[in-house]
Amino acid sequence: MHYIGIDLAWTYSKESGICIIDDFGKIVYCKSQVFTDEMIASIVEEYAQDGAIVAIDAPLIVNNETGSRYCDGALMRAKIHGKNLSLYTCSRSFMLKHYGIVRGEEVVRAIRNRMPAFSLTGDPRNKKHVIMETFPTGITLGLFPDAFPIKYKTKSKIEFGVTKSELGRMVDLFKRLSDFDPPVHNATDFFNDSLGIQAMSKKGFKNLEDKLDAFLCAYAANWLAKNDGKVFGDDQKGFIVLPVIEGFIVHVPVESKTR
Repeated sequence: MHYIGIDLAWTYSKESGICIIDDFGKIVYCKSQVFTDEMIASIVEEYAQDGAIVAIDAPLIVNNETGSRYCDGALMRAKIHGKNLSLYTCSRSFMLKHYGIVRGEEVVRAIRNRMPAFSLTGDPRNKKHVIMETFPTGITLGLFPDAFPIKYKTKSKIEFGVTKSELGRMVDLFKRLSDFDPPVHNATDFFNDSLGIQAMSKKGFKNLEDKLDAFLCAYAANWLAKNDGKVFGDDQKGFIVLPVIEGFIVHVPVESKTR
């Protein structure tokens, strides 16, 4: 069994990240580049012969012509570890107007053309071949609530050095995963340490960011194969699935008072 995470670009000109974790908790593939749908489907087919859960960061079911999907609103209304998430909402008309396609649908179609056994569902239980939609920011909150938010996305109003530091903080959190259930044993082999991140160009940083998001998706797939996650929406109108560690206590430091 393999657990495949895809940070899917919404257009064909941008890089996508793909990360694959095996049943022994080891990353066996982690790359970011411009992938075609067929390239992605071919990689999935190669690693899915004995079963795979594929978790994709991109809208996979977009039936609403306007407005937002129900699953997007449900996720933003929910409290996860007492906190709210925000995300880009989308409609079919918006996706077609700005991107010309719904890329997630195209990738799902390409995978299922090669391997019809794949189900598009938020319930991976008792299934060997599953495709699901997930969301890296939500994964981070679900697994590392004490460190959330981690603002490692490049934005014009945030100094690049600060963004690099945040990505370094994210990578440091991966060290915890060796003690998680399921564990990942070699995450730090694939991601730069803080000093390496600080030396990166914006292009190199974006490449690493895409791989990191793909890794989060792959780990979510692994976790969701063994634990019940939070499902927002349904298989007909669209869904997002997140791993959420229950009973996690967020420790808020108490400021000491001096007299």
